[in-house]
Amino acid sequence: MTQRFLRQVLATVLGCFVAFILLVSLVIGLVFFSTQQSPSKLSKKTVLHIALQGKVVEHISRSKLEILREGDKNLIDLVVLKKAIRSAQEDACISGIYLELGQLQGGWAILAEISTTLRVFKAAGKFIIAYGEHYNPKTFYLASLADELVWNPAGSFFFKGLSLSVLFYKGLFDKLEISPQIFRVGQYKSATEPFTRYAMSEASQHQSQVILHTIYDQLIDQIASNRNLSPASLRKMATTLSVTLPQEAQKAQLITQIGHVDDVESLIRAKLGLTAETDIDYIAFNKYNPPSKTLPSSKAQIAVLVATGPITENSEFSHGIIPKTLMASLKKIKKDPNVKAIVLRINSPGGSVLASEKLWKELMITRTHKPIIASMADIAASGGYYLAAACNHIMAHPTTLTGSIGIFGLYFNIHDLLKNKLGITVDGVKTTPSADLLDMSRTLTAQEQAIIQKSINQGYANFLERVATSRAMSPAAIAPLAGGRVWPGTLAKQHGLVDELGSLEDAIKRAATLANVQETYTVSYWPKSTTWPEAISRWESMLRKNIVEHVLGTRHADISIIQKFDNMRGIQALLPYEITID
Repeated sequence: MTQRFLRQVLATVLGCFVAFILLVSLVIGLVFFSTQQSPSKLSKKTVLHIALQGKVVEHISRSKLEILREGDKNLIDLVVLKKAIRSAQEDACISGIYLELGQLQGGWAILAEISTTLRVFKAAGKFIIAYGEHYNPKTFYLASLADELVWNPAGSFFFKGLSLSVLFYKGLFDKLEISPQIFRVGQYKSATEPFTRYAMSEASQHQSQVILHTIYDQLIDQIASNRNLSPASLRKMATTLSVTLPQEAQKAQLITQIGHVDDVESLIRAKLGLTAETDIDYIAFNKYNPPSKTLPSSKAQIAVLVATGPITENSEFSHGIIPKTLMASLKKIKKDPNVKAIVLRINSPGGSVLASEKLWKELMITRTHKPIIASMADIAASGGYYLAAACNHIMAHPTTLTGSIGIFGLYFNIHDLLKNKLGITVDGVKTTPSADLLDMSRTLTAQEQAIIQKSINQGYANFLERVATSRAMSPAAIAPLAGGRVWPGTLAKQHGLVDELGSLEDAIKRAATLANVQETYTVSYWPKSTTWPEAISRWESMLRKNIVEHVLGTRHADISIIQKFDNMRGIQALLPYEITID
């Protein structure tokens, strides 16, 4: 009787589960087909609407199950954005662009690529009108090339310089009686400084100043060119804080008008030759689907493989660069006869040395079959440079942060925290004195520290050798450029760490040249949409993470910090802290 009941319950549960899967599949199908847009039907005076609000990311590879979600509304797909602007430039129905400025997050190299695309659009004889409310150096940098730049009278506008700040946890660890033990190679390898110091070291401060001023010089020169002002006058404004109101910005010719959205629409109508009663036809950049061009007769492709985020072996919560995933894409690309060359688009601060080594090896194998061009975005440092070095040719933007050739190991001794703060003691038995090596409840012996440092030294020597082999240089020539120092793209090129300065589009053209398919190729982006097992796995991971946050009441930022420390397992080739320049 009991068995029959259990079988009925199991059958019912199984039936419900199957019905649920079928329902989900049906919904996915409906949503999928509803999102397959036909070419946009536009009037002859349509305006492309670009809302710059949120975080700019390299490329969003949609998984099958993510179609069911609203999506990350605060993510701006760089590939989609640039494609929309370029298509609008050639579309006779698109007369101009309306840039609506919000709080924008993104690195300076990525923003420069957007700026270049907008500049080419403007050079084609079409207008750009921008509207802002809250000043942000990054959004103003893009908006500065607009024909008309309108600012809300109640909005904030502080024209100032750039800053780079770092959080240091040494004081916190002192209070908690946690003793970090650091193993590193490289004077500039300052990724561990937040755990061992109260402020930047002299070496770290020096390299940060170089990076900051390189980007600041680029920013000032570009805004000066866009607004027809002198760089000296802009530097004076930023130094003296003489522009802190929209009215002062207009007087300084940083903006053209103070007004509201209706004033912007009046300007757009005037550009289009419309009456005040006529509605303006807008098309959002992420909804714009221009008519497809006639594809070249050749099936040749240039594959753009996007590698974004920290390099880690831990795929549980990470959305970074996972060796297994990236290597699978490389193997598929290598076997695809239509793919003639590869562009590895890197935007990574580095991470696990082991993961970087695996990917380096796979890239070295792949380049014997097809040329690989490294295209550096905002950051391609440490482990990110490890990957780039394996490519045939390296291209960076002037403001790319790269280099950081160095490694470190991080170990926390929490014995005093457990004993003195929490009243917890640890005891046990072991077969050898160091059987519990790296147990966080005890201090490392001098012998153990020496052994770990030896491993770090060997890892650094391997890093130098990998770079030297890939770049056809000697380790002795690489050593002065290493030591963990971070270089902006311009200096990296001067020192031979980078072959050429250029954008992603420039890298694609270079790859086509190496593959001898200059005029007859298409571009495909990798990784492709995920398979069903991968999608279900990601969805499961996402649900698990959401449950943890809900049950523990932990904020997303806190979870991210936990993930960051969890990913820093093993020896790391990682950029010195997170560099955010605003």
